Amino acid sequence: MKQLIAFCLMPLIALTSSAQFTLKGVVLDYKGTPINRASIRILNTQHTAISGEQGKFLIENISHGNYIINVSSIGYASINRQINMGDGLSGIEIVLQPSFKQLSEVIISTEKRDELQQNVPVSITAISSSQVKDYRLWNINDLTSISPNLYTADPGDKRNVTSIRGIVSTSYDPAVATYIDGVNQFGLDTYIAQLFDVERIEIARGPQGTLYGRNAMGGVINIITKRPENKVSGFTEVSLGNYSQQRVTAGIKMPLIKNRLFFGAAGLFEKTDGFYKNLFIILAMINNILLQAIITLST
Repeated sequence: MKQLIAFCLMPLIALTSSAQFTLKGVVLDYKGTPINRASIRILNTQHTAISGEQGKFLIENISHGNYIINVSSIGYASINRQINMGDGLSGIEIVLQPSFKQLSEVIISTEKRDELQQNVPVSITAISSSQVKDYRLWNINDLTSISPNLYTADPGDKRNVTSIRGIVSTSYDPAVATYIDGVNQFGLDTYIAQLFDVERIEIARGPQGTLYGRNAMGGVINIITKRPENKVSGFTEVSLGNYSQQRVTAGIKMPLIKNRLFFGAAGLFEKTDGFYKNLFIILAMINNILLQAIITLST
C-alpha cells in the first residue's frame, strides 16, 4: 500500500520540483519611501535584480526551495531574508535602515557557499568593503592590526609570509592559504595581495584542509572582489604619501547582456621610494668616479 502511494505521488513531486516561480517585491526605507536602484541577490544562485523608481523588483524562473535573499543599497545597511519558493509566496516588502543606525548583516562563503556568518561553526573574522575603505587597508599585511591571531609581513622583498595562531612556514609551501575569488595564490612568489575593488575578506582560523586542501593548516584568507551587476558603476582613487608614495586605483563594471554577460576591469599603480639611503653604495659610486678621473689624468 505504501509503495502504491509513493508511486502515485512521484509525478506530483517531480512536477513541483521542476516548477518555476516568480518573486515580486518592493524595497523601502524606514519612512516608507521607495528605494531606487537597490541590489537584490538570491544567494548561491545567478538570480539578481535592481529595484526601479517605485522600489519594485521582479525575479523570474526561480526553482522550488528555500533561499536567502540579500538586499543592499548605498547608504543603507544590507539585510538578508529567508524565503521559501513554493509556499504561495508572491510578494515581499523589504525595509532598509540607514547604515549609521544599523550594521549590515554579514554574508560569508568560507564553507564554499554564501551563508550567514552566525550559522558557520568556524572561528572567523569578516571584513566588509566599507571597512576596507574606512580602515584604509591597502594590502593583506594591513590585516594584522585588526584580525586577532593573524600576523602577515614581508621579509623585505615584497613576498608574503603569513601566520595564524603561530602556525607559519617560510618555505614555498605556506601554512596559511590565500584565495582570491576561489583561486589559490600558491606560494611566496605570488607576492602580497593588494586590496582594491574588494567585496569582503574572510579570515578563517584553524585547520581548513577539508574544504581548501593542502597549505591550510593554520587557516585561510579568502578575498572576494566585487562582481559586475545590471548597472554601470566605476571608481577611482588617488593617494599620495611620505617617501614619494603614489597609489592610483580605478575600475569599471557594466552589463553587456542583462542578467547573462557582464564586464569588469580594475587596475592599480603603486610606487614609493625606500625608507633609507644606502650610503655604502653612494660612497662606492663616488670612489669609482674619482678613481676613473685619476686614471684619466695619469694617462
